Amino acid sequence: MESITAHTRARISNRFEDLLPNSPDPAKTKIRAKMVMILNSQGEIVPAAKSPLGKLWRLVNSQKSSLDECEEVIQLEPSLTSRIFRVSNSAAYNARATSIAEAIRFIGFKRVRELVYNAGVLKQLSMLKVPPEMELFWLRNIFVARLTDRIAATYFATDGSEYLAGLIHDIGWLFLCSHFPDEYKKIMASEKSPNDAEKDVLPFSHANIAAALAARSAMPLRAVDAIAYHHKQMLTTTSTLVAPNQNPLFLGVILAVCDKLADASQLDFLGKSNMTMESFRDCAEVTWLANYQKHVDFEAMAVEELTKAQEIHEIFFKGDADEVPAG
Repeated sequence: MESITAHTRARISNRFEDLLPNSPDPAKTKIRAKMVMILNSQGEIVPAAKSPLGKLWRLVNSQKSSLDECEEVIQLEPSLTSRIFRVSNSAAYNARATSIAEAIRFIGFKRVRELVYNAGVLKQLSMLKVPPEMELFWLRNIFVARLTDRIAATYFATDGSEYLAGLIHDIGWLFLCSHFPDEYKKIMASEKSPNDAEKDVLPFSHANIAAALAARSAMPLRAVDAIAYHHKQMLTTTSTLVAPNQNPLFLGVILAVCDKLADASQLDFLGKSNMTMESFRDCAEVTWLANYQKHVDFEAMAVEELTKAQEIHEIFFKGDADEVPAG
């Protein structure tokens, strides 16, 4: 993940409230005040610094870290150790590793980093319970995370923040149904799309909540912006056609593409989308990206990443991890 100074990190974290628009409506002002309070107390996706996961989080975000250093700390976190074995020995990798050293070297640093992110985010946000009707929530977000990182890598060198942006981009919906159930029900009961209906009920959007969480956790600014703006059509105007590594909103376009691909792949956890693969091909973001003349087979990538996301989701959510081999 891109390096930022301690001063910048503190500034971003302290200004997360700026990402939550206010309203002259007293009822909406009250909602905002409650959300700020919740994010102040629970809005942190980075594990405790002294915990094994916290130490791993720092290691996988450092360009100076090695797999050897990661291996030492991973062995202090039994559940993550088990999951790494299950990933390396899954159908996707079929490594048949007999030691944690073999497992992490087979799947590589990048996949280890993603597993650390998954474990850290899920542990930090474990107080947010996914209701039965949103059973696809985490599968969808793991899928979008993997796809965002993969598509972004077609245009520029990724650093992990792309995966994290995809993993938490829709977390605002989980905050709403957990802490604002009445408002959430009003949004779901509306005949409008969820993105339009939330404007009637809230002073901010679910994307604003997720962006504020990202800022509160001092994620890179381009990831924060991508999350905040991934539903904004203004991202795909001709005025934004500059080099990917010079465009602070480029990642937002990719995130929007992956969000729509998730809907077209039958992963709409809200059950409100009419997106199909046919309509996806004609969406504004895909048309905009075509200007960069990169051949990206979005649909083939989606098929491949959905299979892998399903395996990762099963490893984190379907029962206990398999027994870890000795050594």
